[in-house]
Amino acid sequence: KPFSPTSFRMVAMGKRPIEDTMAALVCHGALTRNPDLRILSVENGASWVPYLHYQFKDVYSKMPQGFPEDPIEAFKRCVYVAPFWEDDFKQMADLCGIDRIIFGSDWPHPEGLSDPINLVDDLASNGLDEEGIRK
Repeated sequence: KPFSPTSFRMVAMGKRPIEDTMAALVCHGALTRNPDLRILSVENGASWVPYLHYQFKDVYSKMPQGFPEDPIEAFKRCVYVAPFWEDDFKQMADLCGIDRIIFGSDWPHPEGLSDPINLVDDLASNGLDEEGIRK
C-alpha cells in the first residue's frame, strides 16, 4: 500500500525528514535571519531532539565558524515541539525549555490518547515539577 509505514522505512529513515529540516533551518541561518520566526514540529514526536542537540553541540564545538550563531540557542528560540505521550517530557524541558513543549493528543492516530488529560498524571512520575506540569 502506498504511504503505509513499514518496519524498514521506520528503522532506515527514522526521524531523518524532521532532523534534516530543522538542521537546514539552523545551519543555513534561516532562524538567525528571522529571529521572530516560530516553527512548530507536530506529528514527529520528540525522540529526534536529543540527537539533533548532540549533533549541534558537537559540530559547533569543532567548527563554530560554520554557524551564524550558536545552533542550540537558535533552535531553543524558534522551535516548539509536540512530543508523543511516550517521549521523555523532562528531557525535552531540559533541552528545549518547558515553554517550547506543546501539548496535544493526536487522537485518533495510533500514537494519540483517547483521553489526553491522562498525560498530566504521567508527567509528575516522569520528573516534571508542578510548574512544568502547569505550563
